[in-house]
Amino acid sequence: MLQDGYAAVSSRSVAAKVGINAPLVHYYFPTIDDLFVAVLRRRADANVERMAEALASEEPLRAWWRLASHPRGSALFVELIAAANHRPALQAAVGDYAREVRRMQMDRLSSLLGEYGLDPVELPPALVAAAVQGLAFALVADQVAGHDTATDEAHAGMDRLLDRLEARRRAGSAG
Repeated sequence: MLQDGYAAVSSRSVAAKVGINAPLVHYYFPTIDDLFVAVLRRRADANVERMAEALASEEPLRAWWRLASHPRGSALFVELIAAANHRPALQAAVGDYAREVRRMQMDRLSSLLGEYGLDPVELPPALVAAAVQGLAFALVADQVAGHDTATDEAHAGMDRLLDRLEARRRAGSAG
């Protein structure tokens, strides 16, 4: 999938890659959609755990940003999202994980925004969650694709914003 895109994935290509007969792929994954969903679940389950750890860390916004904006594994996620546009079972699974992660983010932001000195009415948890996650995804997608879209400048700007927010949070908890 990473070398040739999701459209090139077949039971034959998977079998050849892992050194087994194609019918054995179908024994474990009756359809390619089942294989895609299994790949998504394996990656997404680990990412949900990492997101929970980030949101519970000492600097939750910074940890979340580092996790969401790290290119590790993102190329596969970008490919799975593209495949989900054409595969209803995968689309449903992607949606389930997206809702779970967004709920986690918004739940945590409900208590965190005040600690960062942000007004949750002016900047509701849904907006902050979508902005952080969306920006991270856009930057990573551009990096993975090799697009020159000033991603370094955007990362540096986010780092400066996080420095200010984390300093404000520390000052508020010390006072």
